[in-house]
Amino acid sequence: MTPEFRPVFSGGTGRSGTTLVGKILSRHEFVLAGNPYEIKFLTGKGGLLDLVDGIPIPSTSNILKIVHLISSGRRFLNLAQSKRNIEELEKRILYDWWERPGKRGGTAGLHLGFSLPALNAEIKQLKLEYRKHPLCSTRNFFYKVVTSHKNFENSKVFVDTTPTNIERAHQISELFESALFIHMQRSGKDTISSVLREPWGPKKPLAAIDWWQKKLQSANRAIRQLGPDQCLNIRLEDLVAEKRTETYKEILNFLKISDQEQMNKYFVEEVDGDRAHIGRWKSDERLDNEFHRKFNRAVSELLDEGIPAY
Repeated sequence: MTPEFRPVFSGGTGRSGTTLVGKILSRHEFVLAGNPYEIKFLTGKGGLLDLVDGIPIPSTSNILKIVHLISSGRRFLNLAQSKRNIEELEKRILYDWWERPGKRGGTAGLHLGFSLPALNAEIKQLKLEYRKHPLCSTRNFFYKVVTSHKNFENSKVFVDTTPTNIERAHQISELFESALFIHMQRSGKDTISSVLREPWGPKKPLAAIDWWQKKLQSANRAIRQLGPDQCLNIRLEDLVAEKRTETYKEILNFLKISDQEQMNKYFVEEVDGDRAHIGRWKSDERLDNEFHRKFNRAVSELLDEGIPAY
């Protein structure tokens, strides 16, 4: 199917400002972002990208000889495996991503913006089409689900803010040729101080440095495979404090959307360095001298690899 919107993916290490971009853009009348900000079913484990990437080459047994060519002749689809892949996707959508506890109370998940009957209908259609047309059916599933969102009407741009979007940007761009990416970067020390507070992140400062370094390396590998106009790199500090107006306009120009009063009002009144906790690492007693020495070494290594880090 021909998409009715351009997909835009904001990503980063995690705790780097990806959701903030979605919150700003969600105030635009032609942008769909939020409810939920992270759809999960694209880049999450068992999601759509896993459905079309890394599919095992079949063995020589009779049933596994029935294969379909995927993606320029490089991948083959095992029919038995395809059923398990779809079942895993369905399970994760209905039991993991449909409704989950919110970070600040309440709930999060797909139920905030999507209809369960509509989702079930698209899963059923995916099951019917996937074996013969794995790439097309997967792509169509994404487009149809997004357009079924309760707030989709008049939307020309869809924004997802899952941090891992940037690590899997090359895979996403293969599936959606019109996709654009916003890579959110943040001070490494602030990122680490923030992620140490999260239940899903590393628990110790030194381990968090390794996590942060690997995330940046993974993102850099993916970005290098994108086209020259597909990805915009944004420093969180520029957006919220140091170069506010210029960075705000840079995002709008990149997405080719106009400024609007409601969006601008939110940006001016709700987005600033204090709310973004710029410099929070300075009061984090867990970040001791050993941490700073290791962090400085990591920054030097990243810069030697040509990866922006600070």
